[in-house]
Amino acid sequence: MNAENNFAARLIDAGRLAAIARTCGLKADVPYYVNEALKELWRTRSPEEARKIAKRWVLWDADGRPWPRMPPPENVVSFHRTATAPVVKPPATPLQAIRDWFEKQDGEVRREIAGMAVLLLFECRGPPEIGSQEWCEHLRRWLNQAGLSNHAVIGRALTFRTCFEYFAESRFTESGWTLSEKTALKILEEAKLDPNSEASRLAPTAQIMLDALPARKSRWIEVRKSWRELAGARLTPRALRVWSTSHMQRGRRDSGREL
Repeated sequence: MNAENNFAARLIDAGRLAAIARTCGLKADVPYYVNEALKELWRTRSPEEARKIAKRWVLWDADGRPWPRMPPPENVVSFHRTATAPVVKPPATPLQAIRDWFEKQDGEVRREIAGMAVLLLFECRGPPEIGSQEWCEHLRRWLNQAGLSNHAVIGRALTFRTCFEYFAESRFTESGWTLSEKTALKILEEAKLDPNSEASRLAPTAQIMLDALPARKSRWIEVRKSWRELAGARLTPRALRVWSTSHMQRGRRDSGREL
């Protein structure tokens, strides 16, 4: 500790020492111990430094006796106590959990999922280009709609899970990718045999699909992993019942506080 810290510690201790002295019948009061600390300060520091330190830590009463001064402002850490309880964010709903998972996916995967929603969730007829940004936004709104009842939230979560897993089954299995590869190769072979066939018209698309297949397969392996983690933790019947029960209990507590 430096000289000022030592001096301050002695002043802070002056009250305790004076109390001990009184119990022993001694006449040593607080100013006595402050004065002893001042003598030590003047003995060990230069007069100029001792005066600066004493000015910051000592005051004198009308009788000329020294008393401890409150610590100087620069040595005080501001502390503000608040009665406001910290805001605890409620856990995400099952639909919010799906929305968060959706946003973490690759852009191409998001467009494919949105295309699935167009056909299976929204039952749209004659939709625009599958997987367009417009349908991504529509799916986001469907997952993020406010004011839904517990049963509506659970119903949508189960509907999304069923439709998505039906759609993604071919992407989640090795046999599905093998079938896609065979289909593309068959189209290309038929196009070579007959330049005027339907296969010839589809050949450019089949070639693009074949070229992109390894990357898409790798991407969907990660999608499968993250989806199974989400579904296993948040979308099982038990997890949905637990969420619904806790959500209703929070609602009752909030209503009680309002009353």
